[in-house]
Amino acid sequence: MFNNSGYWFLALLACAVAAFWPRYLSQPPRNIDAYTHVHAASLVAWSLLLIAQPFLIRAGWRRAHRALGVLSYAVAPLVVVSSLLLAHTRFKGMSALVFLAEARNLYLPLSAAALFAIAYGFGLYYRKVRLLHAAFMVCTALPMIDPILGRVIGFYLPPLSNDLYYQAITYGLTDLILIGLILHGRTDVQSRRALSTMLAFFLPAHALWFTFAQSGAWLSVARWFRGLPLTW
Repeated sequence: MFNNSGYWFLALLACAVAAFWPRYLSQPPRNIDAYTHVHAASLVAWSLLLIAQPFLIRAGWRRAHRALGVLSYAVAPLVVVSSLLLAHTRFKGMSALVFLAEARNLYLPLSAAALFAIAYGFGLYYRKVRLLHAAFMVCTALPMIDPILGRVIGFYLPPLSNDLYYQAITYGLTDLILIGLILHGRTDVQSRRALSTMLAFFLPAHALWFTFAQSGAWLSVARWFRGLPLTW
């Protein structure tokens, strides 16, 4: 079911180049903070792993697949940690008024990091069950859709009338992809089980953006996170 997923991950990486070109890739590296560079490098490394691994399986090189998979033990935690640190340093550096206006947006990277960690954790736990492992690892790419597609829409298309419409599109597409994969794998019990499990995490996480993240309760959470001594 996932033998051709490497092509889709390659396309997602190509979209990421377009998404992050205006404010990151086109800028002199010295003008960008270290947290951003580490985060970008970790996600590129993860994307390359996602691209390479299905091709190794297709070629029958399972030993190479397992050997390369060991790198995920370092790369996946780096993705999560760098996401948290980058979010922290950006929101910590905001003035009180800017933070008040932007606090809801902190939900986006934090929820994406959580969904990535959950998918990877399941994939690691079921690493000896081939179809479960593959399905969960595919799901680690899904949290990337929002930051990539949202930027593509924002930079290259006419602006939308309401900021919430961006996530209505990006989150909606992500959930539809998951549902489509579940329906496509209706004869594959293990893959359907894994994808359905992740859908049970993605749907509430996405719904909370439109509800909880827009509330005063989230503002309290954002202030707590901002006050943590994580970055300098």
